[in-house]
Amino acid sequence: MLIKSPASEETGFSKEAIYQQIERIFTDSFFLNSDILKRFLVFIVDETMLGNSNLLKEYTIGIKVLNKPINFKPQENGIVRIHAGRLRRALNHYYNAQGAQDTLRIYVPKGSYVPFFCNPNDKTIDDAFINTNKSHINASPAIAVLPFGHLNDHAIENSLADGLGFQLTTELMMFEEISVIAYYTARELCKKNEDITTLINVQYIVTGNIQIQDDRLRIYVQFVEVQTNQQLWSRKYERKCTTTEIFELEDEITHLIVAEIEEELSLTKAKNAVIASRKAVV
Repeated sequence: MLIKSPASEETGFSKEAIYQQIERIFTDSFFLNSDILKRFLVFIVDETMLGNSNLLKEYTIGIKVLNKPINFKPQENGIVRIHAGRLRRALNHYYNAQGAQDTLRIYVPKGSYVPFFCNPNDKTIDDAFINTNKSHINASPAIAVLPFGHLNDHAIENSLADGLGFQLTTELMMFEEISVIAYYTARELCKKNEDITTLINVQYIVTGNIQIQDDRLRIYVQFVEVQTNQQLWSRKYERKCTTTEIFELEDEITHLIVAEIEEELSLTKAKNAVIASRKAVV
């Protein structure tokens, strides 16, 4: 079972202990350089401690944490879900590394923005919940991000091609259940026209194409399963762009792609679990 919300009186943790735990979490490298992740975590903990967990919705978080305008429409803009996914991965990173021995753990279950607090040594806590997203290195599928193609020797195209590659590789490393091939390695192999899938054991590939015409940017992205050559999903992102907005564009597109990959990997994992259970029955 999951531990109840701290709005109840059954958590066994004082406010002081919870906020001290947050300070420890903020020393993790994934939080140090991200004011958004810090604000996100503090806000949902504050509201939960005040008994306002029922108000922790996408719209409220978008307005209060991400400073979106009052006409913000979560159904048309997935930015809250993107940062929630980043927060979950950052918390997993902390508890799988320097926070591995902590006796107070903060989780944000998928499908919810309400934090839960628990002691991993409490035998009443569901082991499946405590062990969620722990690293399984030996069984981790590997992902490689290949350089994004582009036809023109355009300054923004050149910058985005490598910028997206390096940033996607960095963000994907936050997933505990996968391993990531260094972008430099993938890029150098592609320059030599080497097939990376024949040289490195890679299960998935992320790649795409960049096109710019005047101030219009179009990015196609593909996520491919190597063994079957199946294109698991593809997306087209269209934006207006200038050289002054290049970093913002990289951040936005990277976070959207990572959110898509996270969802696809979750679906694949669930499908494989069903297949395994059927085989076990047979």
